[in-house]
Amino acid sequence: MIKAVIFDMDGVLVDSEPENLRLLKEFMEGYNVHADDAFLASLVGSSYTFTCEECIRIMEKDWSVKEFSEIYEAYAAEHPFRYGEVGNPYVKETLDWLKEHGYKTAVASSSFLSQIEEMEQDCGLDGCFDVKISGEMFEESKPNPEIYLHTAQALGVKPAECLAIEDSSYGIEAARRAGMKVFAYRDERYGVDQSKADSIIDDMRDVVAYLK
Repeated sequence: MIKAVIFDMDGVLVDSEPENLRLLKEFMEGYNVHADDAFLASLVGSSYTFTCEECIRIMEKDWSVKEFSEIYEAYAAEHPFRYGEVGNPYVKETLDWLKEHGYKTAVASSSFLSQIEEMEQDCGLDGCFDVKISGEMFEESKPNPEIYLHTAQALGVKPAECLAIEDSSYGIEAARRAGMKVFAYRDERYGVDQSKADSIIDDMRDVVAYLK
């Protein structure tokens, strides 16, 4: 029996991947480095550290992950986008329904906690989540299942009582390895393998339909 629903953030609660990738592409082009679509697609759903390492490799820079992060985050701060502008449809309605019907809710994202909280505020989702868990809390990000196991524990439920909503192959694998049921939020733009999910959904109303 499902008692909790756990949401990834980028690509699930918000359609932020295109903006994230655009910003990264423009940053690299500022250093006369071309990031093609295949390279950018390979980063979807990966950890922040992996993204930094791959960009350093392509840019052929003698930077540490920390140095890259500081330079890139300064650039990103000068070229912001608002999560409220890229929110996926029916998210607030779905979260309200879950609360009304006694389900626990959480965000389990590889993004920084500050980004999760910014998304929550921008999208008018304050108070909608019982728990917010960031990948920065763990040594390894998805597909390591630790973030999902920790989230279930924080919610006070068993992993088997959780439904995870993911979009990337890394996230789907992490939730599966944690022993959770997994729905994939359909995305056909980046060639992501979503075949290991228990079901592929087209919008959040499918979550409510399933739980009903």
